[in-house]
Amino acid sequence: MSSEQNRFSLVLEDLQRFCHSEGIPIAIVGGLAAIRYGYLAGTQHIDIAVARDHLNTLVEAAPTYGFKVVWMAESGWHTLTHGDVEINVIPEGGRARSTAPTTIPSPVELGVKQGLGYASLPGWIELKISSGRQKDRAHVVEVMKKSDPGTVRSARDHIAQVHQAYLAVFDQLLEEAEEERSQEEERGGFKQE
Repeated sequence: MSSEQNRFSLVLEDLQRFCHSEGIPIAIVGGLAAIRYGYLAGTQHIDIAVARDHLNTLVEAAPTYGFKVVWMAESGWHTLTHGDVEINVIPEGGRARSTAPTTIPSPVELGVKQGLGYASLPGWIELKISSGRQKDRAHVVEVMKKSDPGTVRSARDHIAQVHQAYLAVFDQLLEEAEEERSQEEERGGFKQE
């Protein structure tokens, strides 16, 4: 196992221990979720979504599980570290950007009812689109290229219920994904796994 895998594995083990001991669901979002959904994104940190009601417990109990609180914000956008790994807290009810038309969903709304788990693909796409960042949109395109049509339809149905502005972005990203997949297939460089 590489040192990168070890760095993240230890953090994830302690996050899982924290979740079970404290009874708090936490959703993994960001680059690690991109990797889970088929895009080998480079990431140096872990992004986690935490329910508004659990933010105080997180920062109070985190040191017991090997985490150091390095930044606390009234808004809940806290930063923790575990060894040399940074953990960014994405708080329920926060906004990914000031102009986002919606707020961050809870871990339960992202598909994690208990323990530590990955946000559902539709929930992950919702967060990526809400950020408005080009890097996040590129991650969505890469994941869409590798996803089967039924999975993409399910994600689209979810996004359609969240906000029409997000749906317009989703459809644009899907078009880009289909164009890129077609180009890659023509060149012989794309394999659906």
